Amino acid sequence: MKLRIYGRPWCAAMLLLAAASACWLAAIVLNSAIVWPMIAFAVFYTVLAAFSFWSIWRIRALENACSWAPPGRLLIFAPHEDDCTIAAGAVGARNCRLGGATRIVYLAPDEAPGRPAIRAAEARAAWAIAGLAGDDLQQLPVLPPLRQPSPSNLHSAAAALRAVIDKFKPDAIIVPMFEGGHIHHDMLAALMGVIVRPSDRFTVFEAPEYGPYVSINNTPHRIIALCARWLLGLVSYYGPPDGVDSRPIEQFRLDPADLEAKRRMLACFTSQNAPSLVATRSYPDRVVRMKLDRQWRRPFDFERSYLRFAIGARRLLPPALINALLPSQFGTIGREGTLTDWQQEWSPPDQRA
Repeated sequence: MKLRIYGRPWCAAMLLLAAASACWLAAIVLNSAIVWPMIAFAVFYTVLAAFSFWSIWRIRALENACSWAPPGRLLIFAPHEDDCTIAAGAVGARNCRLGGATRIVYLAPDEAPGRPAIRAAEARAAWAIAGLAGDDLQQLPVLPPLRQPSPSNLHSAAAALRAVIDKFKPDAIIVPMFEGGHIHHDMLAALMGVIVRPSDRFTVFEAPEYGPYVSINNTPHRIIALCARWLLGLVSYYGPPDGVDSRPIEQFRLDPADLEAKRRMLACFTSQNAPSLVATRSYPDRVVRMKLDRQWRRPFDFERSYLRFAIGARRLLPPALINALLPSQFGTIGREGTLTDWQQEWSPPDQRA
């Protein structure tokens, strides 16, 4: 029976500390034949526990509480139907409850036959819980197909998104994070860097969801999850998603009713393994303020990343072994084996550097 820990990093860190303490105790009291192996295990688990407690300190340093009040005009752009609920389901429900205007726009329908209608129905059922219906949810299929880069599609998408913004006049926009997890997520985030103007008065937030980035300083929940895997495979830690740099993670202060609404909304996405979504994605909504003046190329330094190391190791050693030792998402979904390169996506071939 595996112990699954959801959003409680202290529990995972204390279990690692207990494992280290048990190994040190065994090294002291057992006979000399196994002293050195036990010391090796004790040192190993001590290092993992140290990483975990460092990560807890980084969580405290990186994560800030923020408020969503008074109600405003909230625009959520999402490639896929479940993304907007994962990113902003609770704050969207709160904004509606407080009397604000919330608009959801979906940009990349499922490409499998029959799936767009199923997922659209799930989204309608989910947002009905928050009080949204009709024109509050819009389908605007402007992103290119998953594995078919198309700069011309993206240029058309930029104009279409700008038109939505100008018509709705939002106070805040939430989009998925430019993090290398899914090519459609990265495209949407990078498009905001193209279309937002210096004169715009709204704030743009990125919502982390998943990706291949790993950093001792910037992904503390992921570090704890990787350390906990070594507890003989008996423990799994599921924390909320981290960012891809040192920008603070702003976590909304939410009422229990808002979080309960998010759980009920996630439960509507039966085609996306609703029980797993409810268990792992019911955390309070988390966002990072977008830096619109950054260099939009790759989400992080691929050449010196954990991802590149893991991909290289898979070429030299059995993939199953690397999957066990270096668990990771091996590249951006839609660009498997590598990482999103916005210059390649946005620029026609004859204009690429």
